[in-house]
Amino acid sequence: MAKISIIGAGTAMFSLSLIRDICLTPNLEGSTISFMDIDEGRLESAYALALRYAEESGIKLKLEKTLDRRESIRGAD
Repeated sequence: MAKISIIGAGTAMFSLSLIRDICLTPNLEGSTISFMDIDEGRLESAYALALRYAEESGIKLKLEKTLDRRESIRGAD
């Protein structure tokens, strides 16, 4: 499966739009989505929204979050 890194993921509406698009793309089910932002509070909020959206959509994604850009892009497609 693919790994997608979203840099600047603390912008909740941007991240939620991307997660919606990923959830609507059947070939991406099972992928890892890495959220990265330098603002921990905003990152946590965006991550929680995306996690809830994916769960309610019934789409299996592995969501992760980090403040470290290098960690986020390690292994990303």
